[in-house]
Amino acid sequence: MKILDLTLNAVIVVSATVLLAYVGLYHFDFGLFTTLPGSIVGFFTRNEVIQYGALGLVIAAPIAKAHVGRAISRKEAERGN
Repeated sequence: MKILDLTLNAVIVVSATVLLAYVGLYHFDFGLFTTLPGSIVGFFTRNEVIQYGALGLVIAAPIAKAHVGRAISRKEAERGN
């Protein structure tokens, strides 16, 4: 369960980074996508579905993390008794 919790942390960080890179590029003209090489940025701008996937993960991963955290707490409480 703790590995799943760590994986969800990584998913949150990566998806938030990608989403913020899109927001920075399209609305403010700065951010990660303005510093990366054109071939990498081109991949992300051609496949805009990645933006919506990142948005979905930014929403879904914290919800899943809350459920996993409760399950971990429950298991630790059972072990303590």
